[in-house]
Amino acid sequence: MINLTSNYKIIPEFVLKDEEGIDFSSKNLLGKYSVVYFYPKANTPGCTIEGIDFTHLIDEFNGNVVGISPDSCNAIAGFKSKKGLKVKLLSDPEKRVAEMFGAVKDGKLIRSTYIVDPWGRIRREWTKVNVNGHAKEVLEEYKKIIAEDSAISDNIQIRRAFRGIRQDPISDEDLRTLIQAAHLAPSCMNKQPWRFTVVRSKEKLEKLYEALSGGNYWMKYAPALIVVHTKEEYGCQLSDKRNYALFDTGTAVGLLLTQATQMGIVAHPVAGYEPEKVKEVLGIDGIVITIIAVGYWGNFGILNERHLASEESPRQRLPLEEIVKFQ
Repeated sequence: MINLTSNYKIIPEFVLKDEEGIDFSSKNLLGKYSVVYFYPKANTPGCTIEGIDFTHLIDEFNGNVVGISPDSCNAIAGFKSKKGLKVKLLSDPEKRVAEMFGAVKDGKLIRSTYIVDPWGRIRREWTKVNVNGHAKEVLEEYKKIIAEDSAISDNIQIRRAFRGIRQDPISDEDLRTLIQAAHLAPSCMNKQPWRFTVVRSKEKLEKLYEALSGGNYWMKYAPALIVVHTKEEYGCQLSDKRNYALFDTGTAVGLLLTQATQMGIVAHPVAGYEPEKVKEVLGIDGIVITIIAVGYWGNFGILNERHLASEESPRQRLPLEEIVKFQ
């Protein structure tokens, strides 16, 4: 299985035979939303009800339902044919895969169901399943997960470049998390050209304040400033003289902003500063891309009238038709 890091459990890597004796791999589950369910024995009443119920709803699951049992390939082939099932059936005679999913206890298979997303993450699971109405319950959750994933992330929706930042300190752990999120960004040839200098000391902050433009007065209340910088040689130098380090570093900043929003932290990048003075204060050699003020929201008393109005106004964006073409 591809090595993914997630807060969700990732499906284990496996290969089993299906009802036709053909290999079915865990990789077959990637790139789509699927249901994997474990049932104890083919042709028994509960397992028959479960298989038929999933079959009746198979089109609403986009055909992506896989049933796994300890039965042989011949047994599941007969079960599928006799009951007219349309789900994919797999044979797990030693209950090895069931155990990897956590569907075995004291050597016995526990009737269990899992919704797997396109990245192989287990998004919902049921154990000790009661088959009556179960397939419909799974379908409701299946549709709910797809609808949530298809919407724009709430952390992207709510993110704003707010200025009303409180002086309350941010922990080193939280600052490190922001940088770790940025560091997961993609980059040309994996060169990772971004560099971050996190400024928290009063002495350094006061020196940086002198490099800020007048309109960025509000940044003086932020408990930390993150200076983002790079060098041309850190990134890919492309044939048309594009310096890809700039794009890659901007991508990293985007991830940082989204992570900050999830953590309830304002992260506001600015362009209004004297870059040479910033480099002098921090001993940076290269290009200062941006300075990000980070802090908690809610200090509106520091803002001038124009900035206060901006803080309370809806986000302004050009119509989508003006910024995209589909060809």
